[in-house]
Amino acid sequence: MENGDLHFVQESPEQLAARLGLEFNDPLLLHRSLTHRSYLNEHPEALEDNERLEFLGDAVLDFVVGAWLYHHYPEMPEGDLTRMRSALVHTEQLADFARQINLGNAMRLGRGESQAGGRERSALLCDTFEAFIGAIYLDGGIEKVEKFLFP
Repeated sequence: MENGDLHFVQESPEQLAARLGLEFNDPLLLHRSLTHRSYLNEHPEALEDNERLEFLGDAVLDFVVGAWLYHHYPEMPEGDLTRMRSALVHTEQLADFARQINLGNAMRLGRGESQAGGRERSALLCDTFEAFIGAIYLDGGIEKVEKFLFP
């Protein structure tokens, strides 16, 4: 339980990966992808937050979604493809994807961020989803990301 919330149960990174059918060769990537900078202040053993993975995951998502659209809509003009990709990788949509896989329960947040509702905030869910995709990419390449996003 966290901060008096009887309904919240923290899911470990390993539990999240197992539930989603993912295996990580480097579990540190998984842990880092779920670690918000607020967590570092309270847990000195955590060495790095997820911001760099978020940067990478954003680029990977743009590429993978763009390639998927390109192959699935061969007659669609570039402008329409760009609009579709933008609609799929914007903050609210990625936050919705994060909610669908219940990513919020595995996010490693500092107490203040957690008490402020960080697990439900769209911006934070989006950022963590992007970092999670970045970790999947570094751990297993583009094919592993595609398999996760488009099973």
